[in-house]
Amino acid sequence: MIVTIEYTEQTRRTIERHGRRIAELPVVLSEALGDGAAAGADEVRRSLVMGESELTMRNPGQGGLASCVFGWMLDPTAPLAAIGVPSNTPAAAYAGIQEHGGTIRPKPGGRALAIPVSDEAEMFDSPIDHEQATGELVLIRRASGPPLLIRPNAGGGDFELHWVLVPSVEIRATHWLSEGVQAAAGIISDAAQGRINRWFDSFGGGN
Repeated sequence: MIVTIEYTEQTRRTIERHGRRIAELPVVLSEALGDGAAAGADEVRRSLVMGESELTMRNPGQGGLASCVFGWMLDPTAPLAAIGVPSNTPAAAYAGIQEHGGTIRPKPGGRALAIPVSDEAEMFDSPIDHEQATGELVLIRRASGPPLLIRPNAGGGDFELHWVLVPSVEIRATHWLSEGVQAAAGIISDAAQGRINRWFDSFGGGN
């Protein structure tokens, strides 16, 4: 994201009259961009939690992807800021593959990915957690199609299907972050402009 600041003639005259404070301008611009990045991150988080993004999540808020979205300064002297998910957060890999798309495979040593297909299974991070909380799940291998994890009904007959086991999953790119930042452009601009305006107001603004 490139931020361009255009001075009006009135602003130029104000700067000329207060030349002794021009040394503050680089710091002010850095703070303005920092404010903009923080406001943009807040808006991206809000849109995720409110379900306004194309990306749908089981846990968008506390502990989920939205809680890992931040705005921060990359280089205050440039100034250059970023909005995104820092690489040292638990959601970084998930955020990246949802943004750009790709293939998810089991972790080393794992043989399959478990995909929840019931409301009950959606409440758990894995079949192991599910089984520990609710009781035994039964593996059903099929000649055609991926294996299933089910729970037989106590009275016999039908069963409850909870998980499907697959070797990999293709994730379609949602561009949730780039489009979210783009949608927040006005908010980012207003936050940055607010910081600059307060600086001008501190020594008379355009008067």
